[in-house]
Amino acid sequence: MLKTLKGKISVVYLGLVLLVVIIGTISGINLYYLSKTIDGLMIDNYKSIKAVNLMNEEIDNQNNAILTYIYQDRQAGIKQFNQDSSAFYDWYNVEANNITEKNEGKYVEEIKNAYVDFTTSFSSLQEIPVSDNSSMLYYYKTKIKPNFDHIKDLLNGLAQLNETAMFEKKTNATMDAKNSMYAILIITLIAAIFGFIISMVFTNRFLKPMEYLISSIRKVKEGDLDQIISITTDDELGKLATEFNNMIKRLKQYEESQLGKIMDERNKTLSIVKSISDPLLVLNSDYKIILLNSAAEELFGIEEKNAVNKHFLLSVKDEKLFEEINSIVDSNFVNNKIEQIKYSDKYYDVTISPIENYKSEISDILLVFHNITEFKELDQVKDDFISIISHEFKTPLTSIMMGTSIILEEKIGTINEKQKSTLLAIEEEGEKLTELVNELIELTKIESGKEVYNFKCCSMFGIVENTIKPLYNIASEKGVNLSHSVDEDLPCVYADPEKISWVLNNLITNALKYTDAGDDISISATIDNNMMQISVKDTGVGIPKEYKDKIFDKFFHTKNGDDFEIKGTGLGLAVVKEIVEAHGGKVWCESDLDVGSNFMFTLPICH
Repeated sequence: MLKTLKGKISVVYLGLVLLVVIIGTISGINLYYLSKTIDGLMIDNYKSIKAVNLMNEEIDNQNNAILTYIYQDRQAGIKQFNQDSSAFYDWYNVEANNITEKNEGKYVEEIKNAYVDFTTSFSSLQEIPVSDNSSMLYYYKTKIKPNFDHIKDLLNGLAQLNETAMFEKKTNATMDAKNSMYAILIITLIAAIFGFIISMVFTNRFLKPMEYLISSIRKVKEGDLDQIISITTDDELGKLATEFNNMIKRLKQYEESQLGKIMDERNKTLSIVKSISDPLLVLNSDYKIILLNSAAEELFGIEEKNAVNKHFLLSVKDEKLFEEINSIVDSNFVNNKIEQIKYSDKYYDVTISPIENYKSEISDILLVFHNITEFKELDQVKDDFISIISHEFKTPLTSIMMGTSIILEEKIGTINEKQKSTLLAIEEEGEKLTELVNELIELTKIESGKEVYNFKCCSMFGIVENTIKPLYNIASEKGVNLSHSVDEDLPCVYADPEKISWVLNNLITNALKYTDAGDDISISATIDNNMMQISVKDTGVGIPKEYKDKIFDKFFHTKNGDDFEIKGTGLGLAVVKEIVEAHGGKVWCESDLDVGSNFMFTLPICH
């Protein structure tokens, strides 16, 4: 049994259990005797004291019955005396059968004799004539009363005897309890010391080989496979040591066979990474560079040997880029792309991708810099072309519109109705083309960065008032109710009032296009944290859900056959988005078909 670890632990456990049993047995015996003492204290003496007290009550009642007999009513006195006599004997028998103390029997016998004399004397009293009241009173004082007092003294003596015995037993019980407590504490202390010594001795014997085994396992974990455990016991630890040694041998064999393959795969991976033409960086969770390719070295002017295992900012000194990378990582890669980062004369889009380990946890971060300089240049060519075309269109368009206006006003001759209708159509299409050209010019300025913003603290109430004033007549002619509820006491916004007025004008004009007579257009403003939210709400036809996110795209139009039709150039809302975002705000739309639309945008509040 002692050859196995289980057997050794079982022996120690059984020894400790035996100690617990011994302590429990001794405690039980002491408690048993203590309970017996308490039982005697609480039952026997208390029973005697109760019987004596009740006999005292009954003898008092009998004495009162004798006085009733003498002074008041003979029959009532005799009846009461006999009833109390029966009760007295009942309690006397209780006491006679509960004699537990020395001299208690003598008291009981004397009480019996005295009580017999007491009852006999009452019988003798009854033989005195009723008319001789003085003789009865004399007999009571000389014969009955002394006997009564003697019985009372005996009863009080008996009660005192039991009370004294009860207090003595209480004292003895207290001493027994203390002695039992001391005995149990001493035995418990001895057992605890003995058990502690046994557990320490055996624990050290059991755990010392295990500690050696744990130390060897830690060294193996750190890569030291030259560990051989020499445990010579025949128990489970010895078997574990043998299996551990066998495992180390197999690990060494496996490492020797796999290390070459791993190194080959690593070299292949590094070769692939190094051959990628786009700059590439790999960061660990502490934002330290652990890998980069030649293109990254060239882009940032660093060498791999000086950058590896150093923080990103120590090698790539671009705090803005680091903040954007950090923000993307903190957001769990909700958006994993940074657009148009410029280094020297080149533009890059940065793709940020998480690298997971075998536990599906993000351990590293991959940064790939895509060169978009060529696309940026093409985009610039496109913008320049649109800008040139727009400006080239503007001059002849102005001439066409002015000529059409002069002819319509008949300043150079009268025209008939058919000619007037044709000219009106030309004027309407010219206005649309002029609107398109103006919006193209505005959008080109914004996207090229040439648009100058005059930011300042300004009142949203004043901007709304100035913007909405010239639109009241247009709304009234169409039968649309145009109103605003912007509070004059609202905080000022930090914005370019001219640009925000253009945004409001565009949103209200759009709302007028999609409303009919009887509809409402309302402008309101509320505060949300440090931003003001402005709303242009209408009760018009509404916008289908599938178009709500697309209407802010440039040149967006619906497909042929759709029930909903985009009225306009498709550039107005794109310009609105560019202006609002340039202010640090955002714009969005909430809409339901046949219910209406609510265009909202935010602007920062002045501090």
